Amino acid sequence: MGGSSFQGKRVWKSFFDRDYFRDVILLFWKERFKFLFFLLCCNYSISIFAFPSFEEVRSSYLPSDILLLDRTGEKLQSVRTSHNYRSLSWIPSGSLAKHTIDAILLSEDKNFREHNGVDSLAFIGSAWEKLRGGTLRGGSTITMQLVSLLDEDLKPEKGRRSFSQKMKQIQRAMDLEEVWSKDEILTAYLNLIYFKGELKGIHSASAGLFQKDPGYLSPNESYILSVLIRAPEASLEKIIERACFLKKKTEGKIFQDCDSLELTAKESFFGRMEFPANPSFAPQFGSYAIQKGISNGEKTSLSKSLQEKIVKILVSHISPLRSQNVTDGAVLVLHNRTGQVLGYLGNQGSASEVSYLDLIQTKRQAGSTLKPFVYAQSFQEKKLTPGSILNDAPTDIPVFRGIYRPLNYDKSYQGKVTVKQSLGSSLNIPAVRTLSYLDMGKFINTLSRLGFKDLAYPEFYGPSLALGTADVSLWELTNAYRIFANSGIYSEPKVRFEELSETPKEKRTSSKEILSEENPIFRPEVAFLITSILSDREARALTFGWENHLSTSFFTAVKTGTSQDMRDNWCIGYSGEYTVGVWVGNAKGLPMKDVSGITGAAPIWRDVMEFLHSETPSTYPKPPKNISYNTDKQTYYEKGLEDESIETIQVFKTKTPPKIISPADQTVFADDPDIPKGRQKILFKLNRYEKNSNWSLNKKNLGPAAEPFFWNLEKGNFHLELLDQSGKVLDQVSFEVR
Repeated sequence: MGGSSFQGKRVWKSFFDRDYFRDVILLFWKERFKFLFFLLCCNYSISIFAFPSFEEVRSSYLPSDILLLDRTGEKLQSVRTSHNYRSLSWIPSGSLAKHTIDAILLSEDKNFREHNGVDSLAFIGSAWEKLRGGTLRGGSTITMQLVSLLDEDLKPEKGRRSFSQKMKQIQRAMDLEEVWSKDEILTAYLNLIYFKGELKGIHSASAGLFQKDPGYLSPNESYILSVLIRAPEASLEKIIERACFLKKKTEGKIFQDCDSLELTAKESFFGRMEFPANPSFAPQFGSYAIQKGISNGEKTSLSKSLQEKIVKILVSHISPLRSQNVTDGAVLVLHNRTGQVLGYLGNQGSASEVSYLDLIQTKRQAGSTLKPFVYAQSFQEKKLTPGSILNDAPTDIPVFRGIYRPLNYDKSYQGKVTVKQSLGSSLNIPAVRTLSYLDMGKFINTLSRLGFKDLAYPEFYGPSLALGTADVSLWELTNAYRIFANSGIYSEPKVRFEELSETPKEKRTSSKEILSEENPIFRPEVAFLITSILSDREARALTFGWENHLSTSFFTAVKTGTSQDMRDNWCIGYSGEYTVGVWVGNAKGLPMKDVSGITGAAPIWRDVMEFLHSETPSTYPKPPKNISYNTDKQTYYEKGLEDESIETIQVFKTKTPPKIISPADQTVFADDPDIPKGRQKILFKLNRYEKNSNWSLNKKNLGPAAEPFFWNLEKGNFHLELLDQSGKVLDQVSFEVR
């Protein structure tokens, strides 16, 4: 009896083991489970979840690595934007090989093409395995997994979803199937699912594990990736076992072994996980461009070939200056008409001590580079012309809480000078004197309109603002100079690719578009007058001589500057097509040793300009109609203002003996960091000149005092005397050179 009972149980068990009986039950209950799911879901339909559209999900997808292209479409820079995960660009499911799609569906959802979001057969199969004493297999479809990725409320709590979450997951999977196509669901799933560690999406998984695009995955690689979805942290042995099972099930009768699959798995998992080398030609520009809204795979304004040339130029000039405490530099190149950023070198790259810093955006003292804007403001207000006479002599200017006593770098004074000479030769006292006649608040407002940000209140600077005591960035300074090349019109720089041809204003959509892009700051006549001075070699010869690094064989207008204590030096200039800005110094803000704008930044500026115009001409701009030229004075004027001036040097008409007006008594001189050694001289000058008088320095006769005399700078204490023909001392001063 007992034996008969045992035999019956064994037959009963074997009966249930038969595949055909299981299939009958599965088919029988399939429709009934659908109805059961419907009833269960009805109880959890109180909360309504509005799914985003497929386009919304795709557009909001942010890869961890954004690839930027240069203006010709070449790969320029890859920027890591997230360190929480690693994902690359969005991949359509249609770009994958059929064997890759088949492997993923076989592993995760073999009935994906047939079900409506919930695979009732998979649920029954899972329950059947549990009844037989096996482990509970996952019954979640690809659609169910996707809705869990899209809805934060469906994230598992403590590793498992609650019954309520599971019902919501089922309901929302069926809802999603109503509005998304199967291809859209599969595409989103493959881009949002995690495969292993930080690898999010099939693109990053393929690149990280196999160093290839997912469209080129082999069958073995596809099997391996497929099993990682369900068990991303499984052991290598388990991954090989499961992948081999998929391979065997796929290949069927032609299956031989998994030796090649095992080898592929070991090579990818035992090897170091690393992505293919990413392009890195403009890291600082890449970060800035992303801030400005450049998206993955988009063309930028930058020229890769120009960027590579700038790197070579900068490194070649910085290296010899290291002994003088020059360790870094930055270069910015803008296209004049469009404002596009063509070159952006935030530091000298691998040779830099601070390769992570963007020195183009770093604020530093402007030095003499603000002087053109001081004179431009005076031209704009019709208070000065290039031929106006200014007094380069010692002066005391009342300021907030005291007296400001400006000095020229070489502590000498030129006396009667024109505005053209003052700006061209970068004389300090005339610039300070000019700014003192302007409304400081109005001038700071002009600087703000030119793009200089975070400026302080007028009393903070006083007239010393003319000498560059404000902190500015190379970005702000370079784009502000571009206004002089664009007839006084300001516009923001652009990092997105555009053709370099200028769009005629009449073809633009509206006047609002023109106003939003272009902001007139100075009259065209003012911009031209500043350009005429900054491009005049004779105007700068007083300080820099005729031959220097500012001279080019084609039209350019340029200005240098050195900050206090020689911490920074600048060279900003423009041609007919481009504006180039250069900063040289060190990131720590330490003083440089005998390096000025003319010796540090200017050679870099000229080399970049020479490269830009190796095949492109640069011609002198055409004067506006309201500009005339005085042949005798060799100076441009705005018509009607030829004889205007702020101040004319007084001509002394007296019978008293001549007096030494330069240098002043007890003056202390020092080397000027912005003037070459051979050009540093002290001016010996009288208020008037008479025949038969002589200069005498430390009892040594220097010759007749019939005209101003330039004395080469030497260190020491000196006593200068003016002697008449009998040797009588008419006047005398003492000075020191340190």
